[in-house]
Amino acid sequence: MAPTKLFITGGTGFIGGSVLDAIQSTYPELEITALLRRPNESFTSRYPSIKIIKGTFEDFDIIQDASEQADIVLHAGNTDHMASVKAILAGLAKKTTQSLLLHLTGTASISDTMQGNKSFAGKLNPRVWNDIDDVDEIYNLSTDIIHRDVDRLIADANNDLVKTITVSPPDIYGQKTSSGTTGSFLVPEYVKAIIELKKAFYLGEGQNIRGLVHISDVVSLFVLILGKYLQGGEGLDYGKEGFYFASSDGVKWKDAAEAIAKIGHEQGWLTEETQPVSLSLEEFVSLRFKNSFFQDQIILYMWGSNSRAESARAKRLGWEPKGPSFWDCLAEDCRVAAEEYAKASN
Repeated sequence: MAPTKLFITGGTGFIGGSVLDAIQSTYPELEITALLRRPNESFTSRYPSIKIIKGTFEDFDIIQDASEQADIVLHAGNTDHMASVKAILAGLAKKTTQSLLLHLTGTASISDTMQGNKSFAGKLNPRVWNDIDDVDEIYNLSTDIIHRDVDRLIADANNDLVKTITVSPPDIYGQKTSSGTTGSFLVPEYVKAIIELKKAFYLGEGQNIRGLVHISDVVSLFVLILGKYLQGGEGLDYGKEGFYFASSDGVKWKDAAEAIAKIGHEQGWLTEETQPVSLSLEEFVSLRFKNSFFQDQIILYMWGSNSRAESARAKRLGWEPKGPSFWDCLAEDCRVAAEEYAKASN
């Protein structure tokens, strides 16, 4: 029997690289192909059995052909890159045997500010989105909201031969388990921001809650879903219902800001021991930082909005978050972020 073939995009990223590392060790029988923009020695030496295809998300034909040859496509690259998703689906549509598209997205689409609601900016929003009870509402969110155009296209592509599943983690903490990029955005970008400002900050009351998950728990959900599919797919949902939140906890941003400020002083990258300051909405969205794409609405989303999810579907499948807590990882995440900022500034 021919080996099952898996094609992965984003295999050198923080999430994709960590997932690839786990899949390669958990399912060594898979024949894996990876799309890489710039193949490097660290990747090839770590994964000598993985076939590398050189290309970018703009290379429609390359992605289409690789997808057609695969039984499973794990799209963990740019979650909002429509052309690459269309290329994947075009390739899978050519197949005469069943295939799976396992797609990584994020919870920005359920953020109140990203939906245009700023009434809870810096305040607690009691709304918690449930991936079973609210699946219809999630599916019907406007495609003008970040992620939703791609996510809906993937949900709608599900049929008897092409099965589609989307995994949606919130903000991720913890360090990588692969040779890929080092970290996520929530804490690392905040550390860089307060180094530049020389003080920590939050919006308004700072009571907004950010959903959280440790990188190892995101990885374990991908591994669980893939394992279920390889064993016949019992218990899996696909298409519109195949939408899995991967959230385990949450943090009020004022609490995070206070803790990060204290850590910064202890580690020496924040010179003065001061309490975080409250910023108005106008001040908050006017913040600007060097070497960061975080501007305006992205700043408001990351540190001023509520984005809370209940992973009912994943837990029904048997997923159980076991990673260390946000607080247990915070000092290390801050240290790594500060060191990276210092290196980039030299």
